[in-house]
Amino acid sequence: MCDASTSSWTSTRRSRPSTWPGNTGCCAMADGAGAPAWQPWRQRWRRRWLPLVLAMLLAGSLHGALAQALPWHITSAQLRITPGGTLDRLPPQLALPATGEGWQDTPLPMVVPRHVTPDEVGSGHIETVWVKLALPAASAAAATSEPLYLYAPRWQTVGRLTVYADGEQLWQSRGGPVWNGYNYPLWIALGHAPRDIVIRIDVMGQVGAALSSVRIGTREDLFWRFAVRSFLQTQFPYLSSGGLLAVGIFSLLVWLRRRDETRYLLCFLAAGAYFLHTLQYLVGQDPLPIPEAWFSWLAFNSIAWLILACYLFIFRYLGLRYRRLETALYGSVVFLATSTLPLSWLTHVVFLYPLSQLLLVGLNLVVSIAALRAAWRAGSREAMTFSAWNAMSTPIALHDLLLQNYRIDIESIYLLSYLGCVQLLLFMILMYRRYISALDEVAQANANLSLRLAQREAELLESHRQLRDVERRETLTRERQRLLQDMHDGLGSSLISALRMVEKDASGTARADDIAQVLRECIDDLKLTIDSLEPVSTDLLLLLATLRYRLGSRLEAAGISLAWEVDDIPPLQWLGAQSALHILRILQEVFTNVLKHSRATAIRVQTCRDDDAVLVRVHDNGTPFSPAGTPPAHGGRGLANMQRRASALDAAVSWQPDASGTWFTLRLPVAPVTASLDAPGNGLVP
Repeated sequence: MCDASTSSWTSTRRSRPSTWPGNTGCCAMADGAGAPAWQPWRQRWRRRWLPLVLAMLLAGSLHGALAQALPWHITSAQLRITPGGTLDRLPPQLALPATGEGWQDTPLPMVVPRHVTPDEVGSGHIETVWVKLALPAASAAAATSEPLYLYAPRWQTVGRLTVYADGEQLWQSRGGPVWNGYNYPLWIALGHAPRDIVIRIDVMGQVGAALSSVRIGTREDLFWRFAVRSFLQTQFPYLSSGGLLAVGIFSLLVWLRRRDETRYLLCFLAAGAYFLHTLQYLVGQDPLPIPEAWFSWLAFNSIAWLILACYLFIFRYLGLRYRRLETALYGSVVFLATSTLPLSWLTHVVFLYPLSQLLLVGLNLVVSIAALRAAWRAGSREAMTFSAWNAMSTPIALHDLLLQNYRIDIESIYLLSYLGCVQLLLFMILMYRRYISALDEVAQANANLSLRLAQREAELLESHRQLRDVERRETLTRERQRLLQDMHDGLGSSLISALRMVEKDASGTARADDIAQVLRECIDDLKLTIDSLEPVSTDLLLLLATLRYRLGSRLEAAGISLAWEVDDIPPLQWLGAQSALHILRILQEVFTNVLKHSRATAIRVQTCRDDDAVLVRVHDNGTPFSPAGTPPAHGGRGLANMQRRASALDAAVSWQPDASGTWFTLRLPVAPVTASLDAPGNGLVP
């Protein structure tokens, strides 16, 4: 095309002088006499500007012709294979074999077949594949002012590739021999159009080589092809695997908190295996930090680990366990990992793994059938979708295997990375549905729990109301019984004593003062019973002040002075109506005995704190009194009732005579009383 355009332009330029309109009669008129006045200007224009305009038109036409020719798609070349290659750094100048010896035409894409068992891989044998590209005419190419680039979708072999233009080295692969041209497209700056391009491929052993078709053009023409190809072959697998690895790490963190959820662990293991597998699509431009043999082992076995994690996830998702199948799966993965180790006798196969790849495909086919069968029986659409997509990995793996062994078009793209990406996306969707299902179950459980709690709360409120009613009735009953018993034992006993006093007096001349004394005691008992019903709020001093108010007039009438020497004491939390009545009865009995028997003229009342008890002390200056020295017949029921009332309070009473009279001590505990003071039957006889 360029040659034709150039020829047409050449022929046109040569024919123009003979046909140019300026050679007609107008020129003759300009040279003759009588020429117009503007004729000298026209002659000057023709001499100065016409050549420049013609040159501009010629350059524009030539550039348009070349623009139509670019980019060049080169689909044929010359091929030659020579022994004695090297993987060392080559000199910058091309040392091309002699022309015409062994060169043959070959189409592009070009394939040098590989042997199934390349026995010479480890023997150090290296051969060189020379590819000479047939370029368009250099004259047309040299007319462009923009730099040109070479773009090839893929080259692949176990070795190195070097590109020469016009005998000068432009580019040489830097990575290791295994992964050099695995997945990176060629993008080489050629500068201005070269006359010839030679590609040298040094191949280790009999593993063969492949080169796609080549395109040459400007950056504007080809860069979009290179960018799209790079994204599809390298960037997309890496970005997708990185994102899925982040989700896998999140699943690992969830599993660390919930160890029973093994599906989250399997999700992390699958994401990690997929990430390791996609690393092979990224290497090639620079040497690896680890030996290539070990990286090959890692990249290959990561596929087996991914298959193991995915199918174990399906079985755990369905709640199934196929012990024999899982044992065979574990054994196959271990066998693949150990048999492909670079340290084994299969070291020379580490670059291709042909037998191991076939075994891996067969293993994946077997577990795919088992997973589909289990999902079909379980009726799980999610598991069926996941299993069906996993089953697709078998034909896709065969496609990649054929592409790696140059059995299909070398310009195709490896598809297993895309399968793994969609596979792990389905993986995440299943985990997401599991998570949403768990949230729904928790929400439903919370709703049921709230309903049951509301029902239980209503039942408890009703039961509590009934218990309050029962307790109120029991409290009223106990209080009624206490009041009746206190009135019977106190007021009733005093009235009976007065009645007997009158009835025994045959003469009917009972002393009025004796009867009045009995009636006063009846009134005091009635007042004490009423006082015990007043709320004392655990305040013993308030209770003692009430007693002082009730008995003060009797003591004054008897000519007895009362000294009140009380100190602050802690509150008694157990002090209630019944316990207050017991305390009042005990102290009433003490004051009554002083009035009747001691012939005292002064009484002192004291309160103080003694460790874990409160002391109430009463001193009279009458006849000393000691219970131990009092005969039972003269003790009456008063002392016995005081002892029983004190026992009901977990308290103690004591008498201690001295030179000036008698000290009475009532020791009350600060801690709650253990006995039930409000129980029926605790009323005591005065």
